[in-house]
Amino acid sequence: HVTHLGKIMFQKLTHTIARTLVLVAAVGCSMGSIGSASAQEALAWQIHQPASSLTFNTTKSGAAGVGGVTETMRFKSFKGGLSSKGQIELTIDLSSVDSGIAIRDERLQNMFWNVAAHPSVSFVGQLSADDMKNIAAGKASNAVMVEGQLTMAGQAKPIKAALQVIPAQHKLYVSTRQPIVINANDFGLNAGVEALRTIMGLNYLSTSAPVTFALELNMASSVKAMSESKLPPSAW
Repeated sequence: HVTHLGKIMFQKLTHTIARTLVLVAAVGCSMGSIGSASAQEALAWQIHQPASSLTFNTTKSGAAGVGGVTETMRFKSFKGGLSSKGQIELTIDLSSVDSGIAIRDERLQNMFWNVAAHPSVSFVGQLSADDMKNIAAGKASNAVMVEGQLTMAGQAKPIKAALQVIPAQHKLYVSTRQPIVINANDFGLNAGVEALRTIMGLNYLSTSAPVTFALELNMASSVKAMSESKLPPSAW
């Protein structure tokens, strides 16, 4: 009887474990589907990097009383796009910074951004419903205001951007109407600025950097097919 009872308990336990595994698998599949749907939505329009640019300016002065010199630097690797719901996403690979001087690139990566700990900068923002309607109707706008959150060095801060958005055939051209000024102090990076200033023997090195970009976004093939089928934008 004890042996028989043990077999029954073992069978029940096995059955319970099997049901649990099935449930876990089902949840996993469900989460995978949600993730896939989210990823597809985020790629409604995707940045075409070869036709896009993202730059920032810094100002330095070598000696007291001497006028400052402003230099333009760029990033060679960034990605992101616009969802059909108007969410903007942008991720910048900080190791791709290109100042035109290799040793300066290394110092920016290691002494300023600390790319080993924080390899990228990200921005998430939202276009209004009216802006999305204009895009769907192919109307250009010189007055698109975007509010979002910029995350750098583990710190997230709200920022605003004034943009120009020009729809074209299965493309969007998005550019800054005025520079977006990013202050190192807002992200706890002022010590990095001071370290760079010291190692370069400068009298002054700016703690803020105006950022500008001109982006070409290509419509994803799935959204392109739906737009060509004359479905309303709400169905995208």
